[in-house]
Amino acid sequence: MFRKVTCFFSVLFIVAIAGCGPKGLRVEYVEGIVTLDGDPVSEATVTFLPVTETPPMEMATGTTDANGAYKLSSVTGKATGGAVAGDYKVLVTKSTVDSSAGDVEYGAVRPIAKYTHLLPAPYRDPQHTPLQVTVQKGKNKIPLELKKNP
Repeated sequence: MFRKVTCFFSVLFIVAIAGCGPKGLRVEYVEGIVTLDGDPVSEATVTFLPVTETPPMEMATGTTDANGAYKLSSVTGKATGGAVAGDYKVLVTKSTVDSSAGDVEYGAVRPIAKYTHLLPAPYRDPQHTPLQVTVQKGKNKIPLELKKNP
């Protein structure tokens, strides 16, 4: 009987420990303001792309408000938690879409979306972005200062 009770509590202990692991990656709070030559950039998408995959990293994104302020959200971490601590390349994009342009094909008009990018090209290109940041453990305030001629 003692052996069965010991075995039962051993299995229960192992299951309890296994169930107490982390749920997703630990993310750190990240916020900031995006400016272009000192003026706030509204309705832009901010994307943090990990420079390395070690430790486990993931992309994080956010959208700026009317004052250029953003808060990051990660994919598997908490929805408004931020980003995993580490180094990132940063992309900032803003565009308008005009779907009124059309293309005639076999007598039917197909709408074609035409994008107009409103920020300089290097900020939307992972290979050429001049923005690189490090997310630290804890609360992070990371301003992103863009230039018309980076």
